[in-house]
Amino acid sequence: MAVQRTYYKDKYNSNKVWEVVKLSGGYYLRQYVCGEQFGKGLRTTKKFIQSLGILDFERVKRIKESEE
Repeated sequence: MAVQRTYYKDKYNSNKVWEVVKLSGGYYLRQYVCGEQFGKGLRTTKKFIQSLGILDFERVKRIKESEE
């Protein structure tokens, strides 16, 4: 099974990117600031990610794009 990774650029902080990884039993959420991972990440649900508003942010292809 392939893991699906999607990156979202934070609309409040241009240096921050959120990585949402779809797993078979839920989602994994990671935060990157200036291209470096911040913290360990969080195993969570899609409902929680939607409540944070992350899925409404602009999608980016890679983490490096947000640093330009």
